[in-house]
Amino acid sequence: MGSKNPPSEVLAAWIAAQRWFASKTRRITGLDYEDVVPIANGCEAIVAVHLDDGSIDRYAVPFVGGDGAGVVDGLDDAGFCRAVLSLIQRAEAARGARGEIRGVPSPALPATLPGDLAVHRVGGEQSNTSVVFGSAVILKHFRHLVAGLNPEQEITKFLTERTSFRNVPRLFGHLEYRGSDGAVTTLAVAQELVAQAQDGWEWMRAQLHAVHEYESAVAPTPNEAQVREAAATTLIALRQLGLRTAELHRALASDSRDPDFAPEPIGRDDLTAWAAAIGHQLAVALAVLSRPQQPDSRHVARGLAGLLGRQKIRHHGDYHLGQTLYRPDVADFVIIDFEGEPIRPLEERRRKHTVLRDVAGMLRSIDYAAAAGVPAGLDAWASAWRVAATAEFVTAYRTAAARTGLVPESNAGFHAAVAAFELEKAAYEVVYEANHRPDWIDIPARGLERALAAITGPAAAGAA
Repeated sequence: MGSKNPPSEVLAAWIAAQRWFASKTRRITGLDYEDVVPIANGCEAIVAVHLDDGSIDRYAVPFVGGDGAGVVDGLDDAGFCRAVLSLIQRAEAARGARGEIRGVPSPALPATLPGDLAVHRVGGEQSNTSVVFGSAVILKHFRHLVAGLNPEQEITKFLTERTSFRNVPRLFGHLEYRGSDGAVTTLAVAQELVAQAQDGWEWMRAQLHAVHEYESAVAPTPNEAQVREAAATTLIALRQLGLRTAELHRALASDSRDPDFAPEPIGRDDLTAWAAAIGHQLAVALAVLSRPQQPDSRHVARGLAGLLGRQKIRHHGDYHLGQTLYRPDVADFVIIDFEGEPIRPLEERRRKHTVLRDVAGMLRSIDYAAAAGVPAGLDAWASAWRVAATAEFVTAYRTAAARTGLVPESNAGFHAAVAAFELEKAAYEVVYEANHRPDWIDIPARGLERALAAITGPAAAGAA
């Protein structure tokens, strides 16, 4: 039972080559096995990875084989994957030398699942690896570990078990590692597999590609009616997404008894901290763009003023079109991936904040959808679509979020606060694109200009 541990140097080299390795700019200097837990024909290893800057990261590495020649990932092995899912189904534990891995089922877990479900690994992984079981279950296995409850498990459990919001995959259960010191770490979540769904970003890009083909045969400068006719499907979809986003926020704010989810009033200390965080992110982005001058920080603080006395709650935290699934059969969205931005500390990802961070994140995603891959000569169409798409999403969101206490009720207060968080997100994107996709940096740079103009006025934005 179990599998021979790969030598530390072999496993370290293998981890460094994986897409989910979080410190690609660093060199691994050593690796320690913290625990190895036998599961069926393989093992789940909890390892400490030492980096050349002196830091240590923890990873979960399931394997079914490993020797001097290489490592065989357990998530590529159907038998191992079925055994992991079985731990959740049966609420069983697998024990290692220093701790145990325990399956925790949810009340939503189907009473029976076929034992011979087809198993296949999903491509396109980033900070985690997903495995699909037939047409019933998807298991998301986290790789980079931080002790504590992962928001993906925590938030989907809350939504599944304590709300009626059904535009998220139901949580079927989770897998956790319990160390001998009592620390608990989420290893994986098992969720309902959403049938007939497409990645929201890919669906939107495909729709806009078809729109561009129509646009090329029409006048290069469109009027509003032409845009709405050409892109009606996308605009209707974004109106629906605005509604579902507000419903999500209402659901997350629905339990005043649970201290981890109960809404709390936004105070002046919150506004000060958020303004400082936005200012810091902006300073980094402007340095990347070789524009060291900054607008007066008081503009950002004034932009947030309408949030005073509103409520802060748990929210998505990394909200964009790629965190949705579109179901063409019902013309509706499912919202996924509540892990938050993996590079941020777990404590920060679990912290309550204004829901307008999610709104701003989606508006930035709409901007990316408008600008990415637009054919030459159709920039006016792209800009007009972005304006129309933003209006549809925001109008639907505000209508459904009205009188919740979550957002400013006035137009000026709402739009000023959203612009402040769009500024933060665009500044983050500038840094990301500079490091990873420099050819795309113009998209967030233009978004940064618009957000600055909304907060400080066009003249100040141009001088920044």
